[in-house]
Amino acid sequence: MTRLMALLLALCAVLLGLIVIAVVTGAGRAAPLPHPEYGPMQVGIDAGELGTPSWAAYMAGIVMLGTMWVTMLIGFRSGHWIHRAVHAWMVGYLLLFVILMWSFGAYAAGDTTIVLGFTAPTSLLVYGLTLAPWIPLLLITWRFEDAYFGPDEQACFDDIVAEAKDRTRSSPEGGS
Repeated sequence: MTRLMALLLALCAVLLGLIVIAVVTGAGRAAPLPHPEYGPMQVGIDAGELGTPSWAAYMAGIVMLGTMWVTMLIGFRSGHWIHRAVHAWMVGYLLLFVILMWSFGAYAAGDTTIVLGFTAPTSLLVYGLTLAPWIPLLLITWRFEDAYFGPDEQACFDDIVAEAKDRTRSSPEGGS
């Protein structure tokens, strides 16, 4: 648990550092261009980039996924199957993120397709990265008591309560 908390602190420090660097360098302050056919619609940005290198976007995304990964593991008993399931799920989620970043690159190069009514990057975002966290969330909610507070913890808690009751009964001012 202490290692997970230390890792979470380190990931948050890296993310905070990236945010400070982005603010200081003025990243993301580009202005959108009007769409050539539909005036009120905005398309693209004036300089063709957001003012930040793509490695910074990858790094920020991976650090955010890392914080999500670590926070989901805090409190789980390490031998429980949900602990292993979170690892497997997050590896898949990380791969989905990398595919999303790759598809944004393909889209920027003009090489994309329509998938389920959206361009490929938008479909990945809407149907993949947005919906995917609900599966482990529902799984964790369904098995919460067993994953966080199993039979061993319950037995230990029962012993503590029984010991406290015994002490209360045996004390001169306690007991009824």
